[in-house]
Amino acid sequence: MEKLPIFKDKENAERHLIQVLEEKGVENPEARSLLDGWTREQEGRVKKSSDPATAAIELNLRRARLYFAAGYADEALESFETARMQTRNENREELYQAIMAEMNKLEAGE
Repeated sequence: MEKLPIFKDKENAERHLIQVLEEKGVENPEARSLLDGWTREQEGRVKKSSDPATAAIELNLRRARLYFAAGYADEALESFETARMQTRNENREELYQAIMAEMNKLEAGE
């Protein structure tokens, strides 16, 4: 397996992950490895957060947007749905409505 570049900031790492997902697909071992590593890192941040419920919602929103940017609408909507349910369970109505609006735009192809 080729050596993957190391990115010092989250934005570049996510851009690289999106690029690999677009080019190779989610089932590709390299893409899967990058996605799994990204997920583990994000889950570690959730555990260390002073507000784990909000951090978990934010993780699912980032994952949804990452999938969508890479062209995986079904996976994106699944992650948005998870975040939406988390906001409902946390009684975060304003955030729930914002997620619903974003999901509706995606489903409408906007």
